[in-house]
Amino acid sequence: MKKSTVFPAPGQLLYGWLLLCLLLPELARAQFSTVASQTQFVCNATNNQFGVQAFADGSGGSYSVWIDKRNGNNAGLGTAIYAQHLDAAGGPLLPANGKRLFQTGSRDIFGLRAIPWQSGLLVAWVQGAFGVGGDTVRCQYYSAAGDAQWSIPTVVAYRTLPSVIYESEQGLNIIPTSTGATITHALALNGGSARFTFNKIGPTGVLSFPNNDRQTVVVPVGIFASDYYHTVGDGADGFYMVASAGGLSSPIYAQRFSAAGAAVWANYTTISAGGASGRGSDWQLLTDPANNLYVAWTSNGGDPLVAKVLPSGALGWASPGYVALSTDPAFQTNPHAIWHDNALWMIWEDARGGSGSFDYKCYAQKIDAAGTLAWTPNGVPVYSLSAAYPRPKLAPSDNGSVMAFYSTDTNIANFRAQKILPTGAMAFAAPGVILHSIADNRPYEFDYVPVGQPNGSVQVYWSSPGAAPTGRDICAGRIQNSGTLLSTERAADALGFSVYPNPTTNELRLQLPTGAQPNGLRLYDAQGRLARTFADAAALSLRGLPAGLYVLRATLAGQQVSRRVAVE
Repeated sequence: MKKSTVFPAPGQLLYGWLLLCLLLPELARAQFSTVASQTQFVCNATNNQFGVQAFADGSGGSYSVWIDKRNGNNAGLGTAIYAQHLDAAGGPLLPANGKRLFQTGSRDIFGLRAIPWQSGLLVAWVQGAFGVGGDTVRCQYYSAAGDAQWSIPTVVAYRTLPSVIYESEQGLNIIPTSTGATITHALALNGGSARFTFNKIGPTGVLSFPNNDRQTVVVPVGIFASDYYHTVGDGADGFYMVASAGGLSSPIYAQRFSAAGAAVWANYTTISAGGASGRGSDWQLLTDPANNLYVAWTSNGGDPLVAKVLPSGALGWASPGYVALSTDPAFQTNPHAIWHDNALWMIWEDARGGSGSFDYKCYAQKIDAAGTLAWTPNGVPVYSLSAAYPRPKLAPSDNGSVMAFYSTDTNIANFRAQKILPTGAMAFAAPGVILHSIADNRPYEFDYVPVGQPNGSVQVYWSSPGAAPTGRDICAGRIQNSGTLLSTERAADALGFSVYPNPTTNELRLQLPTGAQPNGLRLYDAQGRLARTFADAAALSLRGLPAGLYVLRATLAGQQVSRRVAVE
């Protein structure tokens, strides 16, 4: 008699496949490094890659876009733009060393911006002849897979000799709107003066205004260098523009432009005056949920300052209209600010207690919409040792906290992270967690972007200084909200935290390191919903739970850990 074969039902087959995927280790592939002494290269092709842009993909991963010189030269293929998409574990979803988005023969690229847009990404850049300067500003819409969605890039602006001698990458920005995007930049006129300009683009790449039609000269006329224009969206399809001459005693001015591209305020708002003005390259523009404008900068005198401007153009705080985030007489410089948890957070390099030039610590401060400082008037110390070029930046984390990043030590070898709690306390032991420790592959100056993720972890993308044989490379790293470089599953492996039996039916037991006790034991279903909370680690009853896939999360030895569980 022939033996019959019994096949599993489709639902059983799917469940078995999901269970296999859940319980088997991840396939070996490129991923975020779990060791600070190992570099994850997003791109290490020949010649230089730099000017990195990065943003979250909404699924725990990130896109990165950069200027690429692997084939760039005056007589050959020219400078290119490449992109990569990493998933939450750091696995590449586009080709190795990135996917080429744009390249044209014998042309150089001087500046780049990239943002998430529609269902993909919008990229704008300034290109021109090698060593001469930009002659056009272009943009292209790419799908999530990096495929161009318009037949050719849209030319946003082009020089018109003899009046406009070049289009500048200074002030280059992309501001998304409900009907497309606004692209801002600067241009230089014959005779040396510089102006701010912009254009609007629709979903299909159609421009709103003629070439260089929206030129703006900020009063007083003729003294504004092109690299001192900055822009940010106003939340109403328009934008704010801030400008300054950048010299000593030069005021900072602001103007708001409508969705139609017209100046909204009858007069420019003066944000600062006299010694409170700042170097043009070190201020930042931010907005809050009420669409108020905030300008954060350090003055020529070395004070970290923040001003608030209302949508009406009036200053939001009492005279002089700005607040000092530190009253310490030492020199402060190179600030970075973000709006997070209903407050503006700012970090900066601080010379207090230093032995001379290029001997900086890192301090931070938080200020709310009313202009009230959250912590001591001198700010809180984030990094208190000595470093030549900390170049700090911030990114949002979990539970109202932010993550700070900075380079440390005399050779700037260690790239570190510190979590700043809402109280101003530091979450990690000083001088911070080492995210990366190879000097040749560390972040180069400010050419790095931290990308906060919903779970509180932060992914960081940077260009390295240019070590042989490949030159400058694009690298990446990730730090968890607990301060470990490990994922919660890998942290569980390292700490000896495991569960059994798995699969299980009614009960789950824990295997723990000697003397350790977990806190916050919670079980989540496959949709991320809290399914059960456990007060006692010795009794984890699963009775009454539907069959399916779950994740058990806990805190052990100060680190977040997790284990995947199958309930039958």
